[in-house]
Amino acid sequence: WLQPRNRFTAVSNTARRHRVGTMTWRSVALLLCTFTAVVFASDDCGLLQVERKTLEKYQPRDIRGKSLYFIVVDYFADPPEQQGLGSCNNPAYGWCNGTINGITNHLDYIQGMGFEGIWITPVLKQFHGPDPDGRSGYGKYGYWAYDWYEIDESYGTKNDLKKLSDELHKRGMVFVYDIVLNHCGPVHSVADVQKIVPFNKPEYFHQRGIGNMSFDEYAKGYAYGGKGYPPPVQGLGPGAMCNPGPDGGCGNYKCPVDPGFGQPCPSVPVYWGDLDPPQEAPGPRDIPMCGVGDLVCAGYNEEQTIEGWFYDLGDLNHTNPFVHDELIRWGKHMVQTYDIDGFRLDTAPYIRKDFLADFQEAVGIPILGEVTASNWTFFKDYAPKEGKPVLKGLLNFYAQNIATPAFCGPPAFFPGADLNLTMLAETVDVEYGSGSVWDEDLLGNFVDNHDMQRLALYCKSDMSRMLNAITWTMFAKGLPIIYYGTELFFTEVHPSMWNTGWSTHSPGYRFIKALNGVRSEFNVRLETMEVVYADENRFVLKRGDVWIYLNNFGDDHKSGVDYPVDLPKAKLGYAWVDALSDDAPLTAAQLSTATTKPAVVVQRKLEDVDSTVETVQK
Repeated sequence: WLQPRNRFTAVSNTARRHRVGTMTWRSVALLLCTFTAVVFASDDCGLLQVERKTLEKYQPRDIRGKSLYFIVVDYFADPPEQQGLGSCNNPAYGWCNGTINGITNHLDYIQGMGFEGIWITPVLKQFHGPDPDGRSGYGKYGYWAYDWYEIDESYGTKNDLKKLSDELHKRGMVFVYDIVLNHCGPVHSVADVQKIVPFNKPEYFHQRGIGNMSFDEYAKGYAYGGKGYPPPVQGLGPGAMCNPGPDGGCGNYKCPVDPGFGQPCPSVPVYWGDLDPPQEAPGPRDIPMCGVGDLVCAGYNEEQTIEGWFYDLGDLNHTNPFVHDELIRWGKHMVQTYDIDGFRLDTAPYIRKDFLADFQEAVGIPILGEVTASNWTFFKDYAPKEGKPVLKGLLNFYAQNIATPAFCGPPAFFPGADLNLTMLAETVDVEYGSGSVWDEDLLGNFVDNHDMQRLALYCKSDMSRMLNAITWTMFAKGLPIIYYGTELFFTEVHPSMWNTGWSTHSPGYRFIKALNGVRSEFNVRLETMEVVYADENRFVLKRGDVWIYLNNFGDDHKSGVDYPVDLPKAKLGYAWVDALSDDAPLTAAQLSTATTKPAVVVQRKLEDVDSTVETVQK
């Protein structure tokens, strides 16, 4: 039996008998295929071509600071013809059936908006569903792998994924691919484990607290007559941070957190209502539930966070040598086979840091870790500046926790951040002023994603606030990440995209195109960032020679915005203009806008400005 990683390189007994000198027939075929590809620009070598790619050293493109369009594959484009192009929001059959080829076929739409690359959700072979527990649904999002070496037929084929990568690179774009190293799909028994490739033994999964139970008893959960969780022991906060309450969960508890102000961490968990008479537990009132990273006390239940499961998703044991080595082999296989430029890593803080460091070093491309934490010390320690990197990049949840409520207000929430841009400025100072992360240009900035409400919901469809939040995302130092459909101001978290018409003339599309255009024209990608001014309602930053003026006033604000910031004198023969308006020259050192829309101020040659003004006047 061949391990999956050997499928492309195994040679049959028949092949071994057909040698030319010291070369196999396959070696000759590969040479001929390579000659054909070089001389005749042919890429039609099938499996041999894929094998040739795995033998070559791929040189990944630099993803630092590049703008990415984030796609949930199942919802994006080109479902099977027989399904039709109707809306697919909550399909009764579980999957919406968007395809890899659907993305390739709409790269003109994405690149036309100015994006320099894409990030797509995983497309490995999935547990399809429904989950036998009757609760967890379907594997359509791509995070429930059952075979690490196959592409799920609902998404397409290996050749489809390679074609997408090739087409991106022909366009000069980068390819960021989503991976899951923490867990696989639902597991309720040994029989389920045996279906998972290559992790087909119970010993490959954490079994914290199993005691005298069989694996089937431990993993049952709600399936097959089970009574729920735990077992398996849960790692997802707040379940990892407190014991189950009378209702089977933690909803009526406060979990132990550092009470702050020099007070010691509690040595024994104290919960809301467990004392007679009931008393408040240690911890801030505005963080009633603990999540990963909220605990300041180092090491508190850290092993349970790492070894606990997410409900019924089989939690991989990275201390097992086979799991450790096989995941690294698989990661290198993905990079070399599909020419991937960067990974986005799901659920990073639920994985041992020593394994993450080994994986990051081995794959040779930057990894953007999903660390959903607001604790700065905890957050930065997954991409530390000093020593061997755990990961080289992070999705910037630390800033997003503040930015979304700062621009939108409730229902987005973070203590003190609601409609308060001063707090965003303080966050920027902590994050970018400390020099504590491995590479600031590998911080993935966003204001919404597939695991939270849409920006339009957070901002209650207030256009001014949405445009300011998007502009912040596009000009904060790092990689700007725009979730698919944001250009259409979707309010549903992940509706189907194919029934929208793919218009390149919608206001949101043209607005994001303009922002990407400025980023490209003035080469903002790796420039330094400086916050020039901030108060509760106004925020001015600069990237190189580009000045960005933001505010959180709503559509009901009846006047413009005055920004108390003096622009430096323009270069000789140049004028300051707002690149998002009519490019008319600014007539004062301090910007005053007629509306609450954001402004991006740059210097342009006077003859270009005069030509633009003349055109506008006509």
